[in-house]
Amino acid sequence: MIDMIGRGKNKTYDTIGKVYEANNLKYELTPYQRYDYPLRPQRTVVQFNSTYMELVDRWESERGEITHIQNAALLLGVAGFILCTYISFSILIKEGFNWVIIAMLLLVMIWGAGVWFVIQLLSRELFTYTYFPVRFNRKNGKVYVIGANKQVETYDWDKLKIHMQNDINTPWDVRCCDVDDAGIVQRTFSLPFLHTSPNEFLKHHFAFVNAYMNSKTDKDIKQVADSIRHVFPIHRRKETLQESIERSRFEFYNRWEDMEYPETSLKIDLHYIAATPFWLLKLLGRRLAVFTCTTPHFPFEIEAECDIDPKDKFDLNKNPPNPPRRKYSLLEKAGIGVLLIVGSIIGLSVFALFIDIMGAARPHGDYPSFFKMLWDILLLKWL
Repeated sequence: MIDMIGRGKNKTYDTIGKVYEANNLKYELTPYQRYDYPLRPQRTVVQFNSTYMELVDRWESERGEITHIQNAALLLGVAGFILCTYISFSILIKEGFNWVIIAMLLLVMIWGAGVWFVIQLLSRELFTYTYFPVRFNRKNGKVYVIGANKQVETYDWDKLKIHMQNDINTPWDVRCCDVDDAGIVQRTFSLPFLHTSPNEFLKHHFAFVNAYMNSKTDKDIKQVADSIRHVFPIHRRKETLQESIERSRFEFYNRWEDMEYPETSLKIDLHYIAATPFWLLKLLGRRLAVFTCTTPHFPFEIEAECDIDPKDKFDLNKNPPNPPRRKYSLLEKAGIGVLLIVGSIIGLSVFALFIDIMGAARPHGDYPSFFKMLWDILLLKWL
């Protein structure tokens, strides 16, 4: 299911206002405590320097899922709304007002409510920010977060209650809570990396962030910087098509390996081949989201607190790492090309079938089959 936890625009998470549960202590992690874990950025770094580190939000890797699924639902909803309205007026003209009309009008109202709900869901990915940054200032111990409501929140890293948590039908994440003296959660944000279980890999991601905040010397900062192989600099520009393709396929990465190393963690296997049409749809949704959204910016006063030394030798945005890219063989390139074509044909076929079904439901008329027309073109019967 699509992860909706935290994407609401009124509250960040549904745990706000609730008691910080004792069960969380089982998965608790402690800020500034030194952990002997590997440091794993997991392809989440937007900016890195000796003053602050900025990461993407926990929903960034899933961006596009809401858009492509809800666009399909919106299309169905609009088509159903038009069809019900058409049938209602046809019956009204022929037979006058009766109980059938009441039923059809109720159905029209239901369809309309559904369309409105889908539009509300789409607003969580379209016409908003391209990402919701989480910025960690090493020097003053602050964390700055822009939430889904576009409001900026500031946290003290050393005062946060941090643990691994999941909600119903959602992955696990590292949840950071601002808790008052009465034990009530006031505000919450999450680290970006997600996993299907509360395992060592979430701890490795937390260790990466914690090691940065705990860095006191150049040697400490260098250790964190050396763990970063990919910087995703969308703080000044929108992501490219190539970046969209890469990030749309994150769900196919082997989460038991480091995602900083796609040459080993991306598995192009039978599962990948079977799911090609779905990640292509996600890619289309992601590109639509990128096109309609704007780049977020922190207020001037926060940028002043995050001033960077122009000669900072750890500024990875000026001196980005240059990891070797995976080189595909000619056979692999041909296979990926075939998969893209097959995925596109499947998507167009489903859309054509949908149009045919809606046409067949209309009471009168002999309408051409778009599915047949599509395959006549594909099979070159028009020659």
